[in-house]
Amino acid sequence: MKRVISMVLVFAMVMMMSLTVVGCAKEETNETTNSEVAVGETSATAVTTESKTNFPERPINNIVPFGAGGGTDSWNRALSAAMEAPLGVKILVNNMTGGGPGGTGQAYVWEAKHDGYTMLGTSETPLLVPVMTGMKQTTDDFVYYIAGGSPGLLLANKNAGITSMADLMDMAKTKPNEIKVASTAGGLWFILANLFNSYGDVPLGNVTYDGSRPAITACVSGETALVVASAGEVADFIKSGDLIPLTTIQTTDYDMTGHGIIPSVITSIPSLEKYLPLNQWIGFMLPADTDAAIIAKFEEAFKVAMASQEIQDFATSQYAVIYNLTGEEASAVAAKAQSTMSWILNDMGLTEYSPEEFNIPRP
Repeated sequence: MKRVISMVLVFAMVMMMSLTVVGCAKEETNETTNSEVAVGETSATAVTTESKTNFPERPINNIVPFGAGGGTDSWNRALSAAMEAPLGVKILVNNMTGGGPGGTGQAYVWEAKHDGYTMLGTSETPLLVPVMTGMKQTTDDFVYYIAGGSPGLLLANKNAGITSMADLMDMAKTKPNEIKVASTAGGLWFILANLFNSYGDVPLGNVTYDGSRPAITACVSGETALVVASAGEVADFIKSGDLIPLTTIQTTDYDMTGHGIIPSVITSIPSLEKYLPLNQWIGFMLPADTDAAIIAKFEEAFKVAMASQEIQDFATSQYAVIYNLTGEEASAVAAKAQSTMSWILNDMGLTEYSPEEFNIPRP
C-alpha cells in the first residue's frame, strides 16, 4: 500500500514539474512574441524605454501622400536628406497616393507603430482629410514641423487664348463651366480653384488630380486650360512659356524673381479678399502620442536642416517663404488652417462631412 502511495506522489510531483516547465515555456514564447511586435512596422503599440533612448537605430520611412514631383514631395526629399546627418540614419521617402487630400498615406502612418520610424510628409492639404474622407484624426492628433511654402498662382496653358484675368473673366461668362481648371483632389489648390466659381462669379469647371504634378501636367498638355499651383512648382513652365501666370491668389501682388509682377487676385475680383490669405505650407508630421523624447529628436534634426545651406538654397529655388515652425507655434498654424479651409469648403457644399462632426471650430 505504501509503495502505491509513494508511486502516486512521485507521479504527482513529475506532473507538477512538467506543468511548471510548460508554463515557463509559454512565458518565454509570449515574451518573444511581444519583442517581435515591438520591432515591427504595423503595430501602434507603445515603444520600449530602451528604444526611445537609442532612437533612431534604423532607417526612417517618410510617407508622402502625393505623387512624385509636386511641392510636398520635393520639399520632403530635401528635408529628409538634410535631416539624415543629425539623426544618423537614412530617411527613405515613399510616395503613397490616393484618398483625396492625402488620406491613404495618412491612414498608413496612423496605423503604423507610433515610434518615430514612420513619418508623414505633409502640406496644408491633408488638413482636409477629415471632412473629405471621414477619417477622425484632426490636428489635435498630430505634431507638425512646418518648413516653408510658395505663393499660389492661377495659370493658363499658352495655347488657351488667355493671357490675363480680363480675358479669362470674359471667356468664362460666355462659356460658363466650359473652361477647366486643374487642381489637387482636395486641399488648398482645390479650394482656390473653386473660389472663382463659388464666390468670384467666374464659372470654371474643376478637374481634380492626385497631387500638384499631375494637375500641372494636365494643363501643360492642354487637357485643361488652367491650373492652380504654387510658384515653386510651376517656375520652370513659366520660364519655358508653357504656362502663363494670370494672378497670384493673395491679397498683395507677387514680384516673382525672373518674371516680374503678378497681380493679386483681388485686383480683378475684390469679392475674394474676405477668404484670403490662404497660404501654402509644407513640412512633415508625426502622431501626437509619439514619445516626447522622439518628437524632440525630430525637432532638433529639423532645426539643423532648416539652418543648412542646402535647405536655404532649395527654398530659393522653390520661390518659397521660410517658416521654420515646430511645437505649439506649428500646431496653432495647422489648427487655424484646418478650421478656415474646412469651413470654406463646407460652405461651398463641397465636403463629404461637416467639420462639426470632428469638433473643428468655425474660424
